[in-house]
Amino acid sequence: MQDNTKPENQAVSSNIHLRRRGRPKCFDENQALEKAMLLFWQYGYEATSISDLTQSLGITAPSLYGTFGDKVELFKKSLDYYLANEACPIDEIFKQAKTAKIAMELYLFENLKRLIQDYKPTGCMLVVSTMNCSITNQQIQTELLNKRLATKQKIFARIQQGVKQGEIPSMTDIQAMTDFYTTMLQGMTIQARDGATMEQLEHVVIMAMKNWDNFLK
Repeated sequence: MQDNTKPENQAVSSNIHLRRRGRPKCFDENQALEKAMLLFWQYGYEATSISDLTQSLGITAPSLYGTFGDKVELFKKSLDYYLANEACPIDEIFKQAKTAKIAMELYLFENLKRLIQDYKPTGCMLVVSTMNCSITNQQIQTELLNKRLATKQKIFARIQQGVKQGEIPSMTDIQAMTDFYTTMLQGMTIQARDGATMEQLEHVVIMAMKNWDNFLK
């Protein structure tokens, strides 16, 4: 029986078949992101090289670039992974807490569980991963700054909600309260990096919450 299929049609069919199959991935992207996140979290953006990443992820540089883009894009995706899987769930805590004071206390203590963990870097990735970046990576520093400021704004909004609910006097300097507790959070990250124990930081949180009423006078 004669095959009437045109050669060009056979080529098109073959190409479609190849595109459908694609190149099989030899690694799990989420696992790779977790490993990249841990490197950036531990050593910072600039100190983590492409060689470090490919070695830890167990992939070649072309595979890394083909899957995640360049180092900047991989860092951003790693940061998103951190926020989704490691960062303290501030929205949930603030929504469920009955008062602003309870919300802040829960948030501080919940952060401690993430600042000091077994087999993971200490501190908050949003704070430590670009501490020593040069001017050439200003864009990344700005992006992290904006994320930290977004968290600070949520703290301000939750305290402001306490004013509206009558828990906090209307004349209270809630910006000063926000600045204080934001500074406490970021300071605990540095303390965790410097080797502070969980017990030591728990005492810091207890003292910080004792200062709550001082703002209301």
